[in-house]
Amino acid sequence: MPESLEKSNLFSVGYALPERKIEAFMVPTFINYAKERGINFIPIDVSKPLTEQGPFDCIIHKLYGDEWDLNLKNFSDNNPNATVVDHPSAIQRLHDRISMLEPVTQLNIPQLNIPNQLLVRDSESLKSFETAKDLKFPMMAKSLIADGSPDAHTMSLVLNHEGLTTGLDFEPPLVLQQFVNHGGIIFKTYIADDYVECVKRSSLPDISEEAMEKMASESNGVMSFSKISAAVMAGDDGKNNNNSSDEKLKMPAPEFLEEVAKGLRQALGLHLFNLDMIKADEGDGFLVVDINYFPGYEKLPSYESIMTDFFLNIKKSQEKKKMKKEVDEPEA
Repeated sequence: MPESLEKSNLFSVGYALPERKIEAFMVPTFINYAKERGINFIPIDVSKPLTEQGPFDCIIHKLYGDEWDLNLKNFSDNNPNATVVDHPSAIQRLHDRISMLEPVTQLNIPQLNIPNQLLVRDSESLKSFETAKDLKFPMMAKSLIADGSPDAHTMSLVLNHEGLTTGLDFEPPLVLQQFVNHGGIIFKTYIADDYVECVKRSSLPDISEEAMEKMASESNGVMSFSKISAAVMAGDDGKNNNNSSDEKLKMPAPEFLEEVAKGLRQALGLHLFNLDMIKADEGDGFLVVDINYFPGYEKLPSYESIMTDFFLNIKKSQEKKKMKKEVDEPEA
């Protein structure tokens, strides 16, 4: 079969990703596996209009900015049958740590919630902050912006008012999120349309009152993540040793994960994302602490087949729409 004809039978997926994402995700084994199953990946030159490249049946991207958004819009306007994964306005919602979690509270799913949190817009509001019934020390201080930039990963554990007002090494706007003891385990749930996979990962350890007092006395009231584990181990008196109980480490039920994934897919309007959940000491529910766009699927076993199936499903969806359109609008 001629190469040109062979390529024409493939489903063309253009990709515009940061270099580090390309190195991790677009590896030769994945590209070759996908091509064997009918998917052809094409790198996008972001310096040129998309309408001058391709043709593309689908575009995946993890780039941001007005110029890129306009480039995508022009492409979509000229290629209404192509699929863009995902729409910039939907992705933008995940760049704000307040708006990203709002859909979770609107799902009304039993045993699902978010930690109490508060937006602090400026330094003056930070200085006048007072703990309340629903937000008390220790708490997480996180950058409001979550766009994947180095500053977006800035976060600290705040132990007291001194740490909050004078110890932080980044400025508002920021989010204060209640720290919740959760057995040192986080449940990372990867979603690619109907595919849902949950894995356990190590997280911040539980912090007893004794450990918190010791940590606060040896610091300015703020601790970076790299220093927390050792400090907890040194300050814990053994009263918090239940954090390895089977119940706290038990994976969320598949039915629960499916319900959460379906609800968030619809609420967010996204194909590719993951959510970080923890199981609190008190109660039997889960708390969503973060949602990330186009996460590291390459960390999952057999991700090549998972993601290839994802693109093949997009192809099937396009074919169904085309057939429906032909039925609804028959040729004269």
